[in-house]
Amino acid sequence: MWRTELRELWRLALPAIGSRLGLIGLGFVDTVLVGRFATTELAALSLANRAAVLVLIVVSIGLLMGVIVATAQSFGRGDPVATGRVWRRSMPYAFALGLVMAAVAAASPLWMPYLAKDSGLVHRATTLAQILAIGIPGHLLFFTSGAFLEGIKRPLIPMTILVVANGLNLLLDWALIYGHLGLPPLGAAGAAWASTILRWSMAAAAAGYILLAPSMRQFALHTGHAQRWREWRHQRALGYASAVSIAAEVGAFAALALIAERLGAAVLAGQEIAINLLTLPFMLAVGLGSASAVTVGAAHGRNDRSQARRFGLIGLLSSMAAAGLAGGLIAAFAEPLFFLHSRDAALAAITIPALTLIGAIAPFDGGQATISMALRGLGETWWPTAIQMFSYLGVMLPLAIWFALARDHGLLGLMEAVLVASIVSVTLQILRFLTACAHGRIHDGA
Repeated sequence: MWRTELRELWRLALPAIGSRLGLIGLGFVDTVLVGRFATTELAALSLANRAAVLVLIVVSIGLLMGVIVATAQSFGRGDPVATGRVWRRSMPYAFALGLVMAAVAAASPLWMPYLAKDSGLVHRATTLAQILAIGIPGHLLFFTSGAFLEGIKRPLIPMTILVVANGLNLLLDWALIYGHLGLPPLGAAGAAWASTILRWSMAAAAAGYILLAPSMRQFALHTGHAQRWREWRHQRALGYASAVSIAAEVGAFAALALIAERLGAAVLAGQEIAINLLTLPFMLAVGLGSASAVTVGAAHGRNDRSQARRFGLIGLLSSMAAAGLAGGLIAAFAEPLFFLHSRDAALAAITIPALTLIGAIAPFDGGQATISMALRGLGETWWPTAIQMFSYLGVMLPLAIWFALARDHGLLGLMEAVLVASIVSVTLQILRFLTACAHGRIHDGA
C-alpha cells in the first residue's frame, strides 16, 4: 500500500517539481547573468524583486492556492463539470488580483524609498519594479491554469511550457542584459523585460491548452460558472489563509533583504545569491507539496482519512530527503556556485560561508513547505498560517537582527536565523497534521 502510494505521489510530483524548478530557473538565470553584468545591478534587482514585486506575486498566489485543493477534491469525487467550474470562476479572480498587484508595484516611487537608504539603488529598483509590474497579471493567470492542470493530474502540461520558457528566457536575457542582436545593453532592466514578456506568453499557452485540447471537453470549460460569490467561499478561505501564511514567510524574507541592505550593497547582493540557491531545494519541496495537496485532497474527497494521512507523511519524508540532498550538494559546491554568479572576491568572502549552511537549512525548509500544503489538502486553513507566521515573523526576524547585527555575524547570521525558524515550523506543522488526521473535520472545497 505504502509503495503504491509512494509511486502515485512521485508520478504527480516529478512534473510538478519540474514546473517549480522551471519557475525558479527563470529567476536563477536572471540572477546569474545580472550578477555577472554588475554587482550594483544585482543589488537593485534584489531590492525590486525579492523585497517588493515577488512579495506581491506570492501573496496573490497564496490567495489562489485554493484552486488546486478545490480542483483535486472535485476531481476525486468524479465530477468533471464541478472540476471545470473551479477554473472558470478562478481565472477572472486571478486577473483582478493581478491588476491590483500591478497597480501597487507601478506605484513603487511612493513606497520604494522606505525600503532602502541608498537613493541611487532606490531609483534603479523603482524602474525595475515598474517593468515587472506589467507581467504580474500574466503570472497569476499562468499559476491558476497550472494549478488546475495539476489538480486534474496533468502536471506535464505546465512543466512543458516552463521548459520552453526557460530556453526563451536565456535567449532574451542574453540579448537584453548584454545588448546583443542589435539591442542596447539594459542590465537588470533587460532581465525585467524578459520576465514580463514570458509571464504573459506562459499564461496564453496554458489557457490555450485548457480551452482547445479535445481531452478537456469533459470539464465544460466554455460556459459560465454560474456561481454566486458566497457559493465558493471555502476555496477563497483557503486562499486567504495561504496568502497570510505566504505573506508572513515571504515578507519575513523581504525583511531579511532590508536587514542585509543596512549592512551594505555587497551583503544585499550576497543575500540574493544565497536565497536564490536555497530556493532550488525549496522548489523540490513545493513540487512534492503540490502533489501532496492533490493526493491528500483527493483522498479527502473520497472520505478516506487514513490514506490522506499516509500521503501526507510520504510527501513529508520524500521532501526532506530530496531537499536535503539538493542542499547538501549546494553546500559541497558552494565556491563554484558562487563564482557562477560573480567574480567579485570581496563578495565571495561574504557569501561562500553562508552558502555552506544551506545543506543544514534545506531539509527543514523543504519539509515545512510540503507539510503545509498537505494540511491544506485536508481543508485546514489557519493552523499552518499561524505556525508559519510565528516561525518566520516571531522567531526568524528577531534572531536575524540579533545574529546579523548584535553579534556581527552578517550574512551568515541571517542564514542561521532561517535554519532555526525552519526547524520550528516543520516540527509544529507535523504535530498539527497528525492531530488533524486523527480528529479534524473534512471540508468541502467545491
